[in-house]
Amino acid sequence: MTPSIYSLFVLGAVLTCVLTPLVRHLALQKGFVDCPQRARKVHQQATPRLGGAAILLSFLAVMSIAGFSVPQVRELMWGSNPVLGFILLGSLGVFVIGFLDDLARLSPKVKLFGEFLFVGFVVWGADLSFSSVQFLGFGSIDFPDWFGFGLACLWIVGMANAINLIDGLDGLASGITLAGLLSVAVVGYLGAIVGVTWMSTLLIGCLLGFLVFNSRPASIFLGDCGSLTLGYLAGCMVLLASFREGGGLDGIFPVLAFAIPIMDCIFAIFRRIMKGRSPFSPDMEHFHHRLMAKGLTHGKAVLAMWSAAFCCSLVAIAAAFGKGDQLFAVFVFFGLGGFILLRYLGYFRFEFIGEGLTTLIKDRKSTKSVELAIKEAESMAVGLDSLERVESCIQKAGEGMQFHEAEVSFYTTNGRLGTDFHTTYPSIGKVVRWEDPQQNGYFSRDKEFVAEFQISGRNFSYGKIRYVFMDGRSSLSVQDEVLLERVHDAFALLAGRLRKSDYKV
Repeated sequence: MTPSIYSLFVLGAVLTCVLTPLVRHLALQKGFVDCPQRARKVHQQATPRLGGAAILLSFLAVMSIAGFSVPQVRELMWGSNPVLGFILLGSLGVFVIGFLDDLARLSPKVKLFGEFLFVGFVVWGADLSFSSVQFLGFGSIDFPDWFGFGLACLWIVGMANAINLIDGLDGLASGITLAGLLSVAVVGYLGAIVGVTWMSTLLIGCLLGFLVFNSRPASIFLGDCGSLTLGYLAGCMVLLASFREGGGLDGIFPVLAFAIPIMDCIFAIFRRIMKGRSPFSPDMEHFHHRLMAKGLTHGKAVLAMWSAAFCCSLVAIAAAFGKGDQLFAVFVFFGLGGFILLRYLGYFRFEFIGEGLTTLIKDRKSTKSVELAIKEAESMAVGLDSLERVESCIQKAGEGMQFHEAEVSFYTTNGRLGTDFHTTYPSIGKVVRWEDPQQNGYFSRDKEFVAEFQISGRNFSYGKIRYVFMDGRSSLSVQDEVLLERVHDAFALLAGRLRKSDYKV
């Protein structure tokens, strides 16, 4: 008996509902949790972050059933042109990259290299490249095959990272991906694109099962392994759904289907570069952050984003089957509506124009110098093989962050670095203290601001670090906390490495 797409849709949802609690338990046992005591986190308790594993396992299971029992799907998975087979194989590679990032926080360059490597293999094997793009039904733009190959790779990698970037609230990335996949499934069905219809429909079922646990209040997060894999799969599917007769690509449908994560990603890169920061440097100025700054609660911000994504999905379907002037009218209406919403969120109000070019350049230089100092401190920590030179790392960070003094207390258990998270009074084995030699003398306590952070790894607490600022500030900005967290994470990785090597304090 050949299973229908509807029965496998339900099976995917049920299977994800069963697997998610198991993955959540395993993540808690192994320490794969998202800590709330960090600058950009909005949740209040430690939450497991390997939810992507449950989705991918369920999706691969139902797709395998379809591949063995449905003739049309079997041909696309195991036949002479296994397009779906290559895409599923690539999803495993992207998942591994995300998993390693969840495990050890890979550098952005390493992540991107790995993503392009796997995606390039998939684009070549599944023949997802194209040589022309149709725009608004008014003709097409032609270019060489190698350029189309690069664009296909860039699109899929960009989608993976766009979904990863927007994954900041309970159920946000899952719901937005689901909304975009709805348009892909409809276009696949109406256009009789069998592979697209099956893949998108079954993935929607798995996402619905996961949202039972991921919607607010979330008991498990996607993690980088989940958000990157979802973005990758969405990028591949919407690309397949966008191919038209003659090998051309519909250039407007994929952009409209996932307009929310794409625009959020573009604005994030532009915003960070304009401020002199790395495009990979995190902040709290994404769409959902700005909605919450406008007064929306966590849940309402998610619902607003879901609604916007669903509207984009409907517009994308209309654009996929519209003609000429119809497409132009849809595009103009959608563009104007989007501009109004973005302006409401505070975009297109470039405050730096009023401040003048000189101020902008000065701020960019200052920001770059701070980031450079933090990057050097991280690099120094990576190269250490003991705690003897930790002071030099603190000194380098101090040059950028301008704190007056810092003190690191490393916890130990029987001479080994690290203690259990539940230890009430951890034993301090080593204290490293640094004070700015250029700021000796008397300082008014009224100007003193103290910030203290925990240094934690995946399974152990390694200590705490205390900063003293004497510049009159009364709090730390989110960006300051993000930069300091990079130092803490570097110390945690150092301590974890020393613990594994049986380093004695």
